[in-house]
Amino acid sequence: MQLVARARPLPVALVSMLGILLWWLLAVTFTYEGRWNALYCNGSAARFPAWLEEREPLYRAPSPAGYDGQWYHLLAHRPLKFRQSAQYMDWPRLRCQRLLFPLVVWLLAFGQFELVDPAYFTLMLLSLGAGVYWTARLAELRGASALWGLMFLLMPGPISSIDRMLLDGPLLAAAAGLFYFLETGRTRAAWTLAMLAPFFRETGLLLTAAGCAMWLLRRDARRFAAWVLAAFPFLLWMYAVRDLHGGASYAWLGWFANVARSLGRDAAYPYPPPWLQLLQWFDRAAMAAFLGALAAAVFLFLRRWRADATGRTAVAWTAGLFAAAALATAHLESAHVWDEAYGYGRVCGPMYFALFLDGLERRRLAAPLAALGPVAARMGLHLASPAWRAARGLAGL
Repeated sequence: MQLVARARPLPVALVSMLGILLWWLLAVTFTYEGRWNALYCNGSAARFPAWLEEREPLYRAPSPAGYDGQWYHLLAHRPLKFRQSAQYMDWPRLRCQRLLFPLVVWLLAFGQFELVDPAYFTLMLLSLGAGVYWTARLAELRGASALWGLMFLLMPGPISSIDRMLLDGPLLAAAAGLFYFLETGRTRAAWTLAMLAPFFRETGLLLTAAGCAMWLLRRDARRFAAWVLAAFPFLLWMYAVRDLHGGASYAWLGWFANVARSLGRDAAYPYPPPWLQLLQWFDRAAMAAFLGALAAAVFLFLRRWRADATGRTAVAWTAGLFAAAALATAHLESAHVWDEAYGYGRVCGPMYFALFLDGLERRRLAAPLAALGPVAARMGLHLASPAWRAARGLAGL
């Protein structure tokens, strides 16, 4: 109990960063043959430019397509030449819209090829540490222990960033910082994060919209206008890269067609019974929990959308806006976010975070944790194999 009472945000954040770094070291050593670029999840069939593969032989994942982190790694090496790199990407326009993180990595590396990977891991570590720190601060504002800051790492976005170097963790860290700065009256810092958030992922515009709603409810026309303007840099950037192919396009599929497809589909995992059936059951449990989270987010919004017009109102609006966005895509053909927990969990990460903060404030965490648990656990299964190999390696087996 003394440890809980004495915990402070900065030490909690530093310990979390050491834990993440230790995990990466163990995974790379015992699972990926000591090759750190395996953390980007480079697909076995993915194409990369010769200048990258000749200077940095890539560890290829068993999956032919790989995952999104491989494209941000590619952008980080030459962010100013993103148009030349676009030909290798799956969705060039979407990837290049999220240029901020790769650009900062390149700047931290002073443009030096061999320093890009260390800079990428360092920036990711600092982003996740900042998320833990701000979450701990938000917990203290609600009269809870700073140790609750560690809950940040159990959110879907940070799990994906630790596992596959995705940008959902940094986006959630920006959300945590935005909420903290709004609740403590540091509106300029909050505005800066609202302006930068969409450059991590375009869903960051919903954070900006939540802030706009808060100032509108407070009838503060000057700040409302300023927050509307915060969205303009990203909207201009979207216009600048409009000529790249591979943007999001949606077609009507049917009412809640993605929900029905997800609940009725049995994924063909390469495992024998009973492990196959167990994973398929886990998928359905995660989807059911996600639907419960959507309902809880809508309820939170209806209950608090104009409760006090403070930073905590922005939390309620964030929950409602992300739930509305998820429900809007439930009927659309190209909404791949509904395919698996790794998709809908991390994309709707700020919604889970908002539910957690509300539960912490009201001392009612059972429902938020029940909604988060199956999704986080399903995503966490991707860490099981590296953990097992690391345990065997440390045991000398």
